[in-house]
Amino acid sequence: MKKLLLAAGGKPGALLLAPLYNALKKNGTFRPLAVFASSKTEEPLSRELSTCFGIGDACGTVTLGDESPVQQLASVITGMESVIAREQPVLVMVCGSDNAALGAALAATKSGIPVAVADAGLRSHDRSDADEINRILIDSIADLHFISEHSGEYNLINEGVADEKVFFSGNLSIDTLVALMEQAERANLAAELGLQPKKYALVLLNPAGTIAAREPLEMILRLLKKMSGLTTVLVPLAAGLEELMKQHKLDKAFSRVEGLVMIAHPGHAGLLALLRDSVLLITDSEELQAESTVMNVPCLTMMDNTARPATIEIGTNVLVGIDEEDIMSRIEDILHAGEHADSSRRNKIPEKWDGAAATRIVEVLGRVL
Repeated sequence: MKKLLLAAGGKPGALLLAPLYNALKKNGTFRPLAVFASSKTEEPLSRELSTCFGIGDACGTVTLGDESPVQQLASVITGMESVIAREQPVLVMVCGSDNAALGAALAATKSGIPVAVADAGLRSHDRSDADEINRILIDSIADLHFISEHSGEYNLINEGVADEKVFFSGNLSIDTLVALMEQAERANLAAELGLQPKKYALVLLNPAGTIAAREPLEMILRLLKKMSGLTTVLVPLAAGLEELMKQHKLDKAFSRVEGLVMIAHPGHAGLLALLRDSVLLITDSEELQAESTVMNVPCLTMMDNTARPATIEIGTNVLVGIDEEDIMSRIEDILHAGEHADSSRRNKIPEKWDGAAATRIVEVLGRVL
C-alpha cells in the first residue's frame, strides 16, 4: 500500500486531518500515518477525535519545547525530516496553517517528497497574521491544492498556481462536524447545564487574541453585562482565559455578572452541541465560523477580516471588529428580529460543505498517485 503522511499541529489542523485519515484507511489503497507537532504539555490529538475517526495510537509526534516561533519551526522541520526519512511516504498532506504545517511542508519538499495541502488558498489578506504568511508559503511549495471554497481557487489562480493542481473538495471541518454531531446527539449538554435551546448566546473568547490586553477585556465585560440582560450568556473557558481574567484583576467582576454562565471547556463535540442549541455565537477567532454557517446560527466575529469569506457571503457570519455599540446593536436585532437580523441569516450552505470532502480528496489521490 502507498504510505501517506498527514501532518498537523494544533486543533484547527487536527479537525482537518482526522476525517481524512479515516477516509484513507477505509479506502484500502493507502496506508495513512498521522504525525502531530505539539509541546510536552499538549495532547497531540483529542480523545474524542481519536475515537471517532479510528486513529487510536497510530499517530506519531514531534515534540516541541518552550521556544520562539523560529526555533519551533526549526524543530518541526528537523523532526518531520526524521519521520519522512524513516517512513518514506509517497506524499505529505499538510493540514492547518500553523508552524507545524509549514515545517512539515518545508521538510517534505526539501526531502524530495510531493506536498499536498488541505484548505488551500484561504486568505485573510492580513500580513500581520502569522497564519496568513504560513498559508501563502505552504501554498507556494505545494504540488496539490485541495480547496474548501471558491475563494481558495480564485486566490491560487491569481498567485500563479496552475489549474490542474487545484481540486475543489469541500470543507473537511464539516466532515468532522457531521461525525461528531452523531455523538453529540446522544447527549443534551444544554439541558444538563439548565439551559433551554435557543434561549442562550454562546461566547468564545481567545485569551491569546484580541482580548489579551486589559482594555478590550473590559469591553467584553461591559458587553456581557448588557447581553445578560437580554438572554443567558454561556462562556466555555478556553485554556488560559481564567488566568487572563486574574492577571487583569477582572475575574471577580466576571463572576458577579448575573446571567453569565462560565463552564469548563466541553471538548469539540460538546462545543458543537452547544452551538447547535444557541441563538447566537459571538467569537473573536475563526473557530466555529464554518460550523455556525452550516448550523444556521447567527455569528458575530470580533475581527476585521476572515480567511473564510464564504461564511460572510452566503453564511451567517458578520465581521464586527471591536465596536461595542455596533456589536450590541446587532445582538439586540438578532434577538428581537430588528434591522440587522437578516444580515446574519444564511441563504444556503456553501458548495460541498456536506461532510464528504475527505472522500473526494481520497478519490483524487487515487487518480494522481
